[in-house]
Amino acid sequence: MKINARINLDGPVEAPDPWDLKYGLTLPLDHVICRDFDGSPHVIREFVWPWSAYTAHRKKVLLHFYYWKQGNSRIPQSASDITPDREARIRELQFLMTRQIYFGNENSPKTLYAKLIIICRVALFSESLSCSVRDVLTQPALLEAFSEDLPDLYLQTWKNWILFLARLDPESELGFTPALPRSWRNIDRRIKSYRQGQRQFAPLPTRIYSGLINNLSTELDEIESHKDRLLSALKEIITLYPQSKALSKAEGMPFAAAVIARHGLTALFERRGWTSARLVRSFAGAVSEIFFICKLQIYLFSGMRNAEARHLPYHCMIKERSLHGRECCLIEGFTTKLNKGRRLRTKWVTIDGGGFRAIRLAQEFAGVVYEWLGETPTNTDSEKDKFPLFPSTEYLPAGAKYYSADGHIDVSDTHRFSEKSALLSRLCLCVQEEDLLELEDIDPFRDWRGEFEVGQPWPLTPHQLRRSLAIYANASGIVRTSSLRRQLQHITREMALYYGRGSSFCKNFISENSEGFKKHISIEWQDGAEEAEMLAFVRDVLNSAEPLFGGSGAYYQRQRERGDVMSNEEVAEQIKKGLLAYREGPLGGCTRPGFCEERKGLNLIDTICATDGCKYLIGKHSKIVTTIRLKRAALAHIIPGSITEAMEREELEELERVERKWRPREDNKMLSK
Repeated sequence: MKINARINLDGPVEAPDPWDLKYGLTLPLDHVICRDFDGSPHVIREFVWPWSAYTAHRKKVLLHFYYWKQGNSRIPQSASDITPDREARIRELQFLMTRQIYFGNENSPKTLYAKLIIICRVALFSESLSCSVRDVLTQPALLEAFSEDLPDLYLQTWKNWILFLARLDPESELGFTPALPRSWRNIDRRIKSYRQGQRQFAPLPTRIYSGLINNLSTELDEIESHKDRLLSALKEIITLYPQSKALSKAEGMPFAAAVIARHGLTALFERRGWTSARLVRSFAGAVSEIFFICKLQIYLFSGMRNAEARHLPYHCMIKERSLHGRECCLIEGFTTKLNKGRRLRTKWVTIDGGGFRAIRLAQEFAGVVYEWLGETPTNTDSEKDKFPLFPSTEYLPAGAKYYSADGHIDVSDTHRFSEKSALLSRLCLCVQEEDLLELEDIDPFRDWRGEFEVGQPWPLTPHQLRRSLAIYANASGIVRTSSLRRQLQHITREMALYYGRGSSFCKNFISENSEGFKKHISIEWQDGAEEAEMLAFVRDVLNSAEPLFGGSGAYYQRQRERGDVMSNEEVAEQIKKGLLAYREGPLGGCTRPGFCEERKGLNLIDTICATDGCKYLIGKHSKIVTTIRLKRAALAHIIPGSITEAMEREELEELERVERKWRPREDNKMLSK
């Protein structure tokens, strides 16, 4: 029996050799573990496995096993660096990585690389103790010590490793029984603390957002007004270049200056800073900047990720007629995010004067690059991804790239924002006090003034545009979360909500700028949701006969004991202002306005809300008793001794400790009933 590697093959690339089970637990060192683009094999014996051929964009990914080398100098200076002990640990790391490749879930090359980094740290830790990697994985004390020393940044991947090894059969797949952490709760708490410390990309304040849209439009206007002359000059340069290659490079290709002057572009080149000693190269820089501007426009009017826009195919515009009879503008491309590195063809909604305008302009300049390469972009499903909308400008005359025999076309390096400072200073307005005040409304607990300085240009990054779209779309009240999820290509509803966090407090473009919004159904929808929250809060909190626990619960319990209870009108006013919210939950309720980042993934019960004393929790003893009863019933259906059983039992014990704290005294028993 043979087992195939669990990887996705993109194109004609050959997979690693299958694992013949006759080999037993360990593959031979001459087993082919990966191949290059041309099919050249690489075996386990090698200390570096090139995994680039299995990436969606031919991105360089090297799985190197020199665990003691850090930073950029990852290749040993001499063979003496690889001692017998180090080689033994390398073989252990390769043994573990083959488990991931053949027995794990399908991993993208980037995910495999991240997992290798963690076990390289295990090997470095074992070297400091003069023991083996297996010793760390099988001895609870060593496992605990390594987990304590590991930076919080790597904890989630380390937890995934532990869970993965625990799922493998100790006899037929792993060869040993891995140890388990003494406390999953401590690891989960550190993971959550790290995530809370991570700052989201900042949304653009509305003044800077609208200024960027207007300035980008101005840039496009100028390029379009000179487009015909730019294209003609570029084609002439391409025609004359082969005849002028014999000229000395020190002369700077003097024919280029004459071409630029002949087409009346001298002033434009000087104004935009496209001039240099070698004017032939200046044309490549000019096209690169045009691609950069077009891609920014696509970001603004689609919400794509950087890699998704960068690798759009040349033919990516689609117009479809929707069920209501209107024609929709769609950008068709592909995404690999949250899809294990596989290409997943998808679409983004845009408008003709936004995304399509930029695509049409980029196509015209990309067409000249393809003409120089002797290619014609096709629109067939099998060939369209071969021709990117933004081909590398290094293919142009005097560039550093040559068209490879395999027909692969690299994309333009328009993602280097740091090299576009002059352009970004024209596009982005300077930060003012009103912008910081608006950001503080969105997230009052973030040190915005430490990140942005009044009087300095806004430091733009592409992902800011994605988050800004999510926030302002959420705030408009007319975009459903499911629609936003599809537009942003998120795998879960929770991720779309995460990107839109803060939208409850940001400015609403539509409600403030459009009279028609007052007639929109979204107004009644929002009002109805607020009224429902108010009624639920009054029923479950103000009029409840049961004692309340938790941060908010204790506060409202004291109010009730003093007889200082809010009226229905006061509750409605606070909810309308965004100062109060109420959602029922398994332990009681939550009063946090907006999206709660305390909850993790799809967990129905976030025990940490109760154990960490969340200030928004309204806890009820009857609720936690019911939750404990259901969790005990669920435990009966989980395999005893499994990793899942250990984690669920630990959570049950936490809930039971909280239940004892919330348990009413004898004189309150009748009230609790």
